Amino acid sequence: MMQNDFLTPYKEDSGIPLYLPFPRFLIPLDLSNDAKVLYALLFDRAGISRENGYIEPDGRIRLYFTLEEAKGKLNRSRQVATRAFQELERSGLIIRKKQGLGRPAVITLNTLPFGKERDVIA
Repeated sequence: MMQNDFLTPYKEDSGIPLYLPFPRFLIPLDLSNDAKVLYALLFDRAGISRENGYIEPDGRIRLYFTLEEAKGKLNRSRQVATRAFQELERSGLIIRKKQGLGRPAVITLNTLPFGKERDVIA
């Protein structure tokens, strides 16, 4: 928990703190907030994966994000993190391909086509 001593008013000349890209199209979707935040975390990781060249032959970005990472980043239980992954899979927002042998699943993201976000949140 942050202490109030560390907080300062947001002013005209304030810098932008580190942030996660949170796609607006997620807001009206029937998903838990944990699933929405997990998607934002995965979307952020996809940007790093793209920079590192983790790209499938069809152009999809390949990323790795374990259940343990999700649990830690969400500051939630393993059960809640598992449920958030399952919600994203059921909704079609992510595809996880298991690799077996204790290796992390390969995750690819689905998103709205560029420009269609306004149709969803209008």
